[in-house]
Amino acid sequence: MLGVSASTIWYVDATEPASVLRDAEPDRDAARDLVGQLHPGLEVSYLGDEPLTDAAKPEAGEVIAGWYPGVVVVRTGESLPPVPSSLVEHWIHPTGFRHTYLCSSSPVTKAGSWGAFAHWDHGELKRSFSATPVHIIEDLGLPQVWERPFWAGEHPVRPSLDVLPDPQTLPFNPGEFAEAAPRGWLGDDLDPASITVSRFAVHPTGQVPESVLRLEEARRAESAREQEEPGAPDEHSEPNAHSEPEDGSDQESVPSPKRPSLLSRLFRRDH
Repeated sequence: MLGVSASTIWYVDATEPASVLRDAEPDRDAARDLVGQLHPGLEVSYLGDEPLTDAAKPEAGEVIAGWYPGVVVVRTGESLPPVPSSLVEHWIHPTGFRHTYLCSSSPVTKAGSWGAFAHWDHGELKRSFSATPVHIIEDLGLPQVWERPFWAGEHPVRPSLDVLPDPQTLPFNPGEFAEAAPRGWLGDDLDPASITVSRFAVHPTGQVPESVLRLEEARRAESAREQEEPGAPDEHSEPNAHSEPEDGSDQESVPSPKRPSLLSRLFRRDH
């Protein structure tokens, strides 16, 4: 089995999920509670917000979550089962929403990629597929409409010149197949770049992960930076309320502009 890049689960009750994701604001507290529900017995630490497109591969011990009205997305780098139908129950139906959609994939290599997806309706499995380029691991339920172009050969795999083609090769890249699933389920106008999600660290009590330590260090640095800001204006600043104009006039003084906060850069990460 090729190494999993990430697994994403969508919990959906909304009739137009793409519209909800485009217009609504995320509920960070609800997202945090859900992450704790999915990881019972562990501490959950909030690390910051980012677009879903920036959260392609969560680090070990991290979970991405975004809770919107009727639509919830969870992304994890944990190794979920290669057979989607064996996903544990408390991951399938934790929100009470009607639909649960799972998609997982591995990085593309010369050997191709692995991909899997599944759909549950009220907790009942309706469709499940998992495959490598030459082996179907699981194929349950009826293919859905959005799958048709892949099975029809409209997304062929580009052959590698230094690898002999296997006669059992599927007519598509399984990883690409799985990554197309969210738009098939949620709508073609789904825009992951516009979806704000929160990053959380999940860890045992007392075992603080590096991601939390980095965040705390950044906060301390920001606090120290704000305290060290000089009160006196430099040569480029505007005259303050106590300075006298050089020509002796009574023109109104303007206070020195406050430096912009660096808080927005607290959650920058080194990859």
